[in-house]
Amino acid sequence: MTIVLWFCPQQGTPSYGVLKQLISSMQTLFPSSVTFEPHITITTNLECKDKDDVNKILTSCVAAIRSIEKPLKSSHAAPLISFKSCSIKKPYFQKVILNCKDNKYLLGLQKIMTEMYSSQKAADGSVPSFKPHVSLLYSDVKPVSQAYVRMIEQRVEDALDLRLIIDESSANTDSDTQVEWTFDRDPTLSWGIPGTFKVVRCEGPVSEWEVLGRTDI
Repeated sequence: MTIVLWFCPQQGTPSYGVLKQLISSMQTLFPSSVTFEPHITITTNLECKDKDDVNKILTSCVAAIRSIEKPLKSSHAAPLISFKSCSIKKPYFQKVILNCKDNKYLLGLQKIMTEMYSSQKAADGSVPSFKPHVSLLYSDVKPVSQAYVRMIEQRVEDALDLRLIIDESSANTDSDTQVEWTFDRDPTLSWGIPGTFKVVRCEGPVSEWEVLGRTDI
């Protein structure tokens, strides 16, 4: 059983709408794919046996955000979730992704929640490397044809209102990456507070995944 912690843009916000539209747009290109909710995965393999455990995890998420709420709301602070590039990759759950910018508060949140609740920790207690991203497409298609690469590029550009610039170095250094683009400018797409944490049981087909609990912040 795999139980994970998601951080999602809050429904009704512009970020949720843009990402949901992008996910739906990708699904129309690949009709055998599935739709899903926009999210980043904070940690996986949660040790969560019952509703009380779910509530403890969500309470800890709120406490962690409250502890950094003041700097997050500063006019000079970077958004908790913002983006630096877009990739087409080989793994099913990362077929098309938006890669998040580094953020010390997001990294700290991931480390705390993994140390407290995940069986993902190594024997020495260290937590695994964290590469936060938002998936836009789940698909078995590989490689993605050049015609579809161009259509993906166009749809991301239109949704984010920017231009994509191909990054040759990434595909050469990461065997899982088919194509990666940087942005010609910072996208306005981002979120932090408000946001929603969800504890999700990811078993079987994506359509059968179950939200065990959620909290808005």
